[in-house]
Amino acid sequence: MARRHALLDAATRLFVEKGFEKTTLSDIIALAGGSRATLYEQFGDKEGLFRAVLEAHHERFQANLDCVAANPSLRPEEGLTHLARGFLRAMLHDDALSVLRVLVAEGGRVPGVAATFLATGPDMTAARVADYLRGLSAKGLLRIEDPAMAARAFLGMIVGRLFLDRLVDPQRMIDPEKEDLYIRRAVRLFLAGAACCPQAAKGQGADMPLRPGCPTPSLAGVA
Repeated sequence: MARRHALLDAATRLFVEKGFEKTTLSDIIALAGGSRATLYEQFGDKEGLFRAVLEAHHERFQANLDCVAANPSLRPEEGLTHLARGFLRAMLHDDALSVLRVLVAEGGRVPGVAATFLATGPDMTAARVADYLRGLSAKGLLRIEDPAMAARAFLGMIVGRLFLDRLVDPQRMIDPEKEDLYIRRAVRLFLAGAACCPQAAKGQGADMPLRPGCPTPSLAGVA
C-alpha cells in the first residue's frame, strides 16, 4: 500500500509539472522508487496510473458523502450544508485543481480518460447525492420530482464561480467566511426551490420568451 501511495504521489506531481504526455514511467519510478514491474502490477500502464490519480482525488468527497449517509438524523439543511462544504473544498483543493488542468489540457490524447473521469467523479458523485435527495423526498422532508437532475443542479450551484476563479487563477485565495456564507445561501436557495408548490414549478413560463420578440434560448450548436 505504501508503494502504491508513493507512485500515486509521484505521478500526480509529475503530471502537474510536466503534463501527461511528457511524463515517462522512468520519471515516476525515479521519484517514487520501486520498479516497472510493481508499477505495471498496480496500474497496468501510464494511462492506468493517470486514471488512478483521478480516482484518488474523487475519494475525498466520497468520504464526505459516507459521513452524511451514516447520519440519517441530520436535518436537510444540515446534511446538504455538510455535503456542499465537503464537495467545494475537495474541488478547490490545490491538487484537485492541478489534476483537472492536466485533464483539460491532455484528456483528448488519453483514450477513455475523460469518460473514466466523468464516470468515477462527477457522475458517481451526482448519483450518490441523488440517492440522498431521494431519501429526503421519500421521508416527506423535501419535494423533488427528479432527484438526478436536482443533484446535478445542486452541485452546480455549489461549485459555481468560486471553482472557476481558482481554476483559472491558482493564486486567488478564497476567504473561508465568504465561502461558508456562499454555501449556506446556496443550500437555502436550493431548499426553497425544493419546497415550492408543484403548480408553480410546472408553469409554462420556462418555455416562454422573456418579453415579446425575445427568442427562446436554444442549445443548437452547443457540443
